[in-house]
Amino acid sequence: MIKKVALTAAVVSLFSVPAFANFGTTASSESALQEGSTPSVIINSGQPHTYQLNLNEAAAVKIASSHFPGMHSILPMKAELIDAQGNTLSQVRSSGGDFEIREALPAGQYSLVVSGNSAPGGDSWDAHRYSLHVAFK
Repeated sequence: MIKKVALTAAVVSLFSVPAFANFGTTASSESALQEGSTPSVIINSGQPHTYQLNLNEAAAVKIASSHFPGMHSILPMKAELIDAQGNTLSQVRSSGGDFEIREALPAGQYSLVVSGNSAPGGDSWDAHRYSLHVAFK
């Protein structure tokens, strides 16, 4: 019986470890935003995600969020685009979890802070998972 439990645990861990490798980020982690889509992450109450955006030249920037495919979120989310001096350039809120920021920005360094609230189902529920889509013109 003990061998069966140990074998089952080993098999489950083989499949669960890679799946958990991409789950969420903590409040202290920062990611660089580049053109394209970010890996999906889980938004947790009280743990905002900070992304860095470095522009070598002026650009029209579009940043949009989306949720895990097939999931519709009712979670409130907030995103703030902040310049290097700490000024908020754009702030959006969404009760449906999807937001979009469009800004014409000069060259410089910017931060995007995304925060939200968890809902029933726990912080690891797929409805809490989102991705960002970034485009420059």
